Amino acid sequence: MGAKQNPAYLTKTIETKGSVYFPAALAVFVLVTRIIFRGPLYFGDGPDHVASIVDRTYVIQPPGYWLFDRVAGLFSDPVLAITVMNILFSAAGVVVFYYTACLFTSRLNALLAAFAYSTVFYIWFSGEIHSTYASQILFPVATFYVLMRYERDRATWMLWLAALLFAVGAGLRPSDGALMIPMAMYFAAFRMPRKQAVLFLSLVTLFCLGWLVPTWLAYKHIHSAAHGSSGVQTYVTHIATVQSIFSGVKMYTLANFVRYSLPLLVAFWPILGMAVLHVVHDWKDWRVRALVIWIVPGSLFFLFMLITNAPYLNFLTAAILLLAVSAPRMMLVTAVWNAIFFLGFGPIPSHNLAVNIVNSFVLRCTRGGIEQRFNATLSQMQHLNNGL
Repeated sequence: MGAKQNPAYLTKTIETKGSVYFPAALAVFVLVTRIIFRGPLYFGDGPDHVASIVDRTYVIQPPGYWLFDRVAGLFSDPVLAITVMNILFSAAGVVVFYYTACLFTSRLNALLAAFAYSTVFYIWFSGEIHSTYASQILFPVATFYVLMRYERDRATWMLWLAALLFAVGAGLRPSDGALMIPMAMYFAAFRMPRKQAVLFLSLVTLFCLGWLVPTWLAYKHIHSAAHGSSGVQTYVTHIATVQSIFSGVKMYTLANFVRYSLPLLVAFWPILGMAVLHVVHDWKDWRVRALVIWIVPGSLFFLFMLITNAPYLNFLTAAILLLAVSAPRMMLVTAVWNAIFFLGFGPIPSHNLAVNIVNSFVLRCTRGGIEQRFNATLSQMQHLNNGL
C-alpha cells in the first residue's frame, strides 16, 4: 500500500492552488456574466457622460466626473469604452476583494464572500450600466487591501500605491472618494509612523490635484447654466436647502432613509446581523474599527443629505461583507439570494420576462422605462459619435 498522505500537506496544496484558481474563477465568472448581461445606453447619467465626451467638456453635474469621462474620451467609441471600463472594474474589484478577505479568513471563506460580492444585486447592476458606480467596486477595496499589506509588511512603496489608488478612485467618482477620507485618516493617524503618515496624506493630496484642477478648469470654461460654475453653486444649494435634513424633516428626509436602508436590507439580510455582532464583540480589533469608519460617514451622508440610488452603496459593500466574512453558509445564502433577486427583478433583457410587470425598479433601474426615456438621446449620441 502506498504511503498515507499527510492531511497538513493536502491542506497546504489546496490553499496553494486556491490562491490561483479561486481568483481566476471569480474573474471569469464576473467577465462572462457582465458581458452577457450588458445593456445599451439607458441609465440616467449615461447620455450625459457620452454628451460631455462628444462635446469635449468632460464634466456633467457636480462633482463633474472629469477623470471618468476623460478616460472614456480617449477611445473612438465612448459608449463601448464605458462598458469595457465598468466590466473591468467589476472583475478586478471582485478579485481584489478575494485577496483582501484572505487577510481575514480562510481562502474558502474568502471565495464565498467574493462570490457574494460579485452577485450583490446593485453591484451586478453597476457593472453593466453606463455610469461611474462600478469604479467603486474596485478602488475602495484596493486601497484598503494595500493599506492592510502595508500594516503587515511596512514597505514604503505601498504607501505610494495606496495613495494613487485612493486618488484614482476619488477622481472617477469624487463624492464617494470623499467618503473614504475618514478611513484613510484613521490609518494615517493610528497605524502609521508620523513621517509615513505625512508622506501618505501628502501623496493623496498631490495625486488628487491631477483631477481636481482639470475639473475646476472645465467648469470654469463652461457657460451652461446647468453644468457651468453657476450650475455647481445651484446644485449644491439645492441639496443643502431642499434635500438635506438641515432644511427640516419632510418627505425628502424619509426618501433618503428608505432609499439607503431598503437596498441594504434587501442585499444583506442574511448577514447584516452577523456583521453588527462582529463589531460589538471585536471592537478592540483595529481592523473592525477601520471597517466601521469606512461605512459610517458615508451612511450618514446618504441618510441625511442626498437622495440615493442603490449603486451609491458600492463604496461600502466590501466593508459590510468583510465584517461577516467568517459566516460562510450565510454568505452563500447572500450570494444565491442576490443572484435570484437581480435576475428576477432586474433581468437583461428585461422586456423578455413577464415578472417585470411588477418590477419595483421599473421607473428607475430597468431597461423598459429608461430605454424609452432616453431612446431619442441615445440615437442622437450615437449619430454624433459616428461623426467623430
